[in-house]
Amino acid sequence: MPENLLLVNTFQLILYKQIGQRWHYVRLSNTPDAQILIETGRCGQSPDSTTLQSFSTSKDPVTALRLEAEKWAVEGYHKPHQNNLQVMTLHFQMPRWRGYPAGAPWYDDWVTGYLDPIESMLTATRNGIPRGNERFSGNYLHYYAIFNSDLALEAVEKIAANAPVKFLLDIHIGRREKQVQIPIDPNVPEYLRSLFRIVEKSARTIASELPVLFPGDPMQPEPVSSNMFKRVLGETAATLRSQLKEKWNFDSSFWDPLTQSSPSEVVFLNGMADDRKQQVTEWIQQHVHKPLYLLDCETGLFEINASQIFTGAHEGMVFDASLEWVIYFSHHYTLTFGGAALMAAVKDMYREEPELLNNW
Repeated sequence: MPENLLLVNTFQLILYKQIGQRWHYVRLSNTPDAQILIETGRCGQSPDSTTLQSFSTSKDPVTALRLEAEKWAVEGYHKPHQNNLQVMTLHFQMPRWRGYPAGAPWYDDWVTGYLDPIESMLTATRNGIPRGNERFSGNYLHYYAIFNSDLALEAVEKIAANAPVKFLLDIHIGRREKQVQIPIDPNVPEYLRSLFRIVEKSARTIASELPVLFPGDPMQPEPVSSNMFKRVLGETAATLRSQLKEKWNFDSSFWDPLTQSSPSEVVFLNGMADDRKQQVTEWIQQHVHKPLYLLDCETGLFEINASQIFTGAHEGMVFDASLEWVIYFSHHYTLTFGGAALMAAVKDMYREEPELLNNW
């Protein structure tokens, strides 16, 4: 899709159809000039047909896309059940690292050489959908539901061969995710080892039944973001990580209020209403020293804009080039604010509800 058509109010809907032994797709998206972009092709390849058709300006884009999707549904295009698809497991055996992966010294080489290009390839060719990941004892497993296993395998092998820094990768394709047993200390008694294996098997069985590949309404278009995070790498990334460690004692791991790790006073909230998030966003827009950054403990360091601060749930830190203030997001959904000026602004926002500050 041309980049100039990719706007904040762009939506897309992708449907699939199995023809013979191959899956095919249709991707529907709206353009700024009230048209629907229709892309069709075989999963694993770029579109072989791209057309534009106008829709009535009296219809909103979501409604227009739904109506067009219904026509394709009559032709047999749909959202397939996950059990009808192959699963590709990428099993990386990485140098041992305690803590979140984004703090590891090898993380940037790994994600830019392997994970980012693999996910970009699967998205561009409509040939894969992330199904989550797990990690333990140096084993990093990433799962994708795929439509064309041959082309997916070929593409991943090519990406791995071209990666500047090599990591040990095993690619497994089958009806289910590849599983690796979690190591148990040899000093653990046998009866406890057996109990652990039973619990591990039960947990994985339950987890395999929980994911829904296409949750909700299968004909509901999804928004397409025009503001993808820009990854920060190299010397700039190393300097920012070092400065965060020096000034805020943050090293891509748990931070206040979970631990007393901040070198100065902070204030935290156990959740925040949308209107207050908007107030914080406006304060930052007025006081930011660009660039603005997000260090996500799971996925790395990115340059963002103020409107992206509260998007998604993550463990990590938002800060600007001055490092005079920080916002820390925890996986417990707490928000911690550091820096005298930002703290004062947050306290003022809650002057009528002071009991919400620093309260679990």
